[in-house]
Amino acid sequence: ITVLGVLLGIIPWDRSITCTLLLWNYILGYLIIFIISLGVELAICILSSRGSILDTAVRAPIKHFIYSKLCLLLIETGWLCAGSTWLVYYYKNCSAVSEAKDVTLGLVICNWCTLALVTITVWCTYDTAGRSWVKMKKYQRSMREAESRTGRMHYKRSGSRNRNWRQRKVIRAYQDSWDNRCRLLFCCMRNSDRNQNSFTDIARLLSDFFRDLDVVPSDVVAGLVLLRKFQKVERELIIKQRKNDTYEFLSGVPITPRTKFLSLTEDGDMLHFQNTIHYMHFALAAYGWPLFLINHTTGLCQLCTRIRCECFPCVKNDDDAIVIDDNCCQCNYAALRRMVDVGEVDVIYATFHVDIGETPFFVALDYTQRKLVISIRGTLSMKDVLTDLNAEAEVLPLTPPREDWLGHKGMVQAAEYIRRKITKEGIITKALNKNPERGTDQFGLTLVGHSLGAGTAAILAILLRQEYPDLICFSYAPPGGLLSMPAQQYTQEFITSVVVGKDVVPRIGLRQMESLRADLINAIKRSVDPKWKTIACSVMCCGCGSVPTSAANLEAGGSIAEYQRDKDQARAQTIVPSDSSIALTLHTPLYPPGKIIHVVRHHPNKGEEKYDSRWRQLLQKGEPVYQALWAEPGDFDEVLISPVMIQDHMPDNMLEALNKVSPQLIANSEKNLKSKRTQESRGFLSINSDYETLEDIPIDSDNSFQQRLTNQNIRYIDCSNDAVNSTAFDNDAVIVDVEVYGKYKQLPS
Repeated sequence: ITVLGVLLGIIPWDRSITCTLLLWNYILGYLIIFIISLGVELAICILSSRGSILDTAVRAPIKHFIYSKLCLLLIETGWLCAGSTWLVYYYKNCSAVSEAKDVTLGLVICNWCTLALVTITVWCTYDTAGRSWVKMKKYQRSMREAESRTGRMHYKRSGSRNRNWRQRKVIRAYQDSWDNRCRLLFCCMRNSDRNQNSFTDIARLLSDFFRDLDVVPSDVVAGLVLLRKFQKVERELIIKQRKNDTYEFLSGVPITPRTKFLSLTEDGDMLHFQNTIHYMHFALAAYGWPLFLINHTTGLCQLCTRIRCECFPCVKNDDDAIVIDDNCCQCNYAALRRMVDVGEVDVIYATFHVDIGETPFFVALDYTQRKLVISIRGTLSMKDVLTDLNAEAEVLPLTPPREDWLGHKGMVQAAEYIRRKITKEGIITKALNKNPERGTDQFGLTLVGHSLGAGTAAILAILLRQEYPDLICFSYAPPGGLLSMPAQQYTQEFITSVVVGKDVVPRIGLRQMESLRADLINAIKRSVDPKWKTIACSVMCCGCGSVPTSAANLEAGGSIAEYQRDKDQARAQTIVPSDSSIALTLHTPLYPPGKIIHVVRHHPNKGEEKYDSRWRQLLQKGEPVYQALWAEPGDFDEVLISPVMIQDHMPDNMLEALNKVSPQLIANSEKNLKSKRTQESRGFLSINSDYETLEDIPIDSDNSFQQRLTNQNIRYIDCSNDAVNSTAFDNDAVIVDVEVYGKYKQLPS
């Protein structure tokens, strides 16, 4: 508007010339269109900012302005055509106003691009199923109104054939809509029957999740902001309650007397945890050169010394590994060799072929651990994404079959692909016979993978265990919807899963997504602030209050009973919907595999700086303490909204977190965990890194107490017991601050 106003007001116009007069009229018309459009858009902004997210009544007049904007868009399209016509006939010949015609050329090109972008966006996002959904809603509303007028039951959920027919029509329309979107998004993929079947399965899942969800993307963003605040307030109120045994939350995990930390001592879990770190390098190496370059500033120079370029056959190559479908310089294999340089490792076979249900993997001999390692790559391409999205439950292909052993369909297909390949080509047999004089024929089998690779490795381990009963598997950040409970319990014998912090992937399955959907709608319903305020207040730089009104009211009330009741009702509504809703498909609960190590963060506070120098160093650096604990499969049944929910899933961040888990810091951080109950006094003594129930331990004499410390049978004691003599503690025992009958007392260490 400013530029056009300057053109009309400052540049001299000789309107006696036809081309100049037409251009002057064109710019004046465009200026008027812009001013009217600005007024309409300003009115839309003001109206759309009124009321809370679901309070649509105060925003009802906005539809008239939207129709007005649509009319203006059509007028602007016609005006663009007029401007294009002027440029075709007069741009070269009209020299009187050279500046104005150049501005007009830029204006027309820019607006054509904008109009094309708007058209493409509308065409891609327009939901053709909306018409059927609106008609069904009108029908249901009219039936309820007729029922209320006559006082008779005309509309029954289970007995209305018309209603069932309309719902089936809506469901079919939703699936067709999502199927078209999937085909458009992945239009560059070859048109095979397998791909088309995958598109259909994914479209069915997506249509089921978004069905009857009358929200826009900005509503989802605001709902996620609110849900994060509600989850934080809920955890704080749980800690304040006196009737539960939750001491605090670490990375969203409740720490209770039943929580068991890894015993990182020589006779505890130290060796197993070291193996977990060791094999994470193999899982990381499967990603090839992209991840290597991201994590190494000089990665390109390091790869140049290891590439095996097929374009230059004169380059000497002494490596006899079989490499399939790598690029011409075999950059993926070069990065793989560089990242598994954690001992004496001999890569036998590597394939980088990728398709839907077919993921890359490599096979290597680890002479350090005397293991044959199969490492499977995680999600790195769009085809991997399609494998991830094909998340329906499917029976595992076992002999004999177990009908209640279900797995993630896409990862079952990937595991079957790898099993067929290694069986057909005899890869495992060839690898074990590679160097029998060094005992390779006695090596055990280890499967590792991250993300998609973690789920595939876990299922492949189940399929191969009948043939290799001593195999083990390390599954890093596996998907939450992977195995049914019977299969999950079976895998605890030989699979170890690793989860870091608030990683979202181990918390994502179809059932978890159903709960997230219900929690999101519940959070939106509880919102009383305008949407713009909710989103803006989540950004620190906006300067407004960081807590939405609904979350502040929940925190001020001090009780979470009502919130938890509403949350449970919202989740139940997805299972047994009302007459105005469409019943969602119920999915079988699936869980992460094996025994689960959860690496959590503990952020030290200023009250902990007095314990020892390590805590003071951490406080000065602002770094958290990383601790490892044993988790249960049901601990990951809820998505935790957090800024680090994606960051914690990255394989390089996972390796860094595993390396930061320190036995000394675990022991010291456990010492600082104490009950916040005021009705009783509790203290604890940490001898090693197990976290056990706080118990009142009768102390009959100093000698027996000292003897039990020496035997490390006592890990926690009631320090309010008068029989405890501080001189009984040996040099390796440390007593933290404890609350003794309502007063704090510092005991010596």
